[in-house]
Amino acid sequence: MPTDLVVVFSLSMLFTWFGQAVPSRKRNAFDKRKPNIIGLILPALIMILYSGLRNNIGDTIYYVHTYNLIEESGAVMPVWGQKAYLFELIQYLLIKSGADYSSFIMMSSIITIVPFILVFYNYSVDYSLAIYLFFTMSIYVSTMNGIRQYIAVGIILMGTKYLFTPKKSDFWKLLILILVASLIHDSALIMIPIYFLCRRKAWSAPAFVSLSVGVVGLILISMFLPSFLTILEDTNYSGYADGWFTDGQETGTSIIRVLFNCMPIIFAAIFSKQIRRFGPIADILINIALVHAAIYILASYNWIFARFAFYTYAYVVLLMAMVFIAALRSGKYRFFAIITFIAYAVFFIIDARSQRMNWYASDFFTPHNEMWFKFLYLS
Repeated sequence: MPTDLVVVFSLSMLFTWFGQAVPSRKRNAFDKRKPNIIGLILPALIMILYSGLRNNIGDTIYYVHTYNLIEESGAVMPVWGQKAYLFELIQYLLIKSGADYSSFIMMSSIITIVPFILVFYNYSVDYSLAIYLFFTMSIYVSTMNGIRQYIAVGIILMGTKYLFTPKKSDFWKLLILILVASLIHDSALIMIPIYFLCRRKAWSAPAFVSLSVGVVGLILISMFLPSFLTILEDTNYSGYADGWFTDGQETGTSIIRVLFNCMPIIFAAIFSKQIRRFGPIADILINIALVHAAIYILASYNWIFARFAFYTYAYVVLLMAMVFIAALRSGKYRFFAIITFIAYAVFFIIDARSQRMNWYASDFFTPHNEMWFKFLYLS
């Protein structure tokens, strides 16, 4: 098992619980007292160090290799209008400042992880539950695979208050962040239609349309696949369009992962009355969870669709925390909540191993691609 990751999880949860046990006087969006500053800073620091000091996992190796090639060949100032202009500009500035690839990985981890934690800190009905789900829903592990896209996610998450605010004029502030994020990864533009879809009463007709589109899209995938591949040809996923979708080289994400990512909306339906008590934010989260489920239904055909779920992960965590609170407050559902709590922990271990987190390597802790916390490694 990926023991080093379990240690990171355990330490993060320990300080999170401490922070919540001795809360500050500040209150979050639900008028609940926020954890003290230790519960915010130390878990963030632990997660950032583990993520930012890696030299493998997911596509990290590819980004490290690309960064080194640019450094060796001499960085060229990117031209406005080119793909991922802002991302290329960040790399250019880092290289020109003399920073090596490790600084680039650390920077990406900070930009990715800090916004997630701040969203949980400010908008979760239970901060420790949100951090628990951040790990056990495999979102933290996922942030180490898809560096460029997760930087875009981090930028958009910084505008969460504009998503939740009742002021329609604040959309333009969120739009600015989305457009900036699109200069990192153009998939960020998916948040524009999601914004208009989610700001409605939960379980409304437009919300159900998103799930219906996902189901119908799965059934009729062979009909619109050629058009989708044409779109991919002009994106950074163009390599996937050449054979991977059509030759069976790549398959859909596992049914277990699909199930666990659809569970939040299923549970939200079960506890709809209790969750509605949390106000308009709950409606927004339920609608986003519907979109999230639709994305994962499509991802059961091919994993590439799941990349769009990066933008909805944080909000699904907020909803699932509401579900747990609703279930725990209801005596007859307490056993159900405990079983689900354990199920997510098991999913976390299994999924972390499937993503090769037990192969974690870091130049800082132990060179030669060995495991840090190796004295705790069990397999």
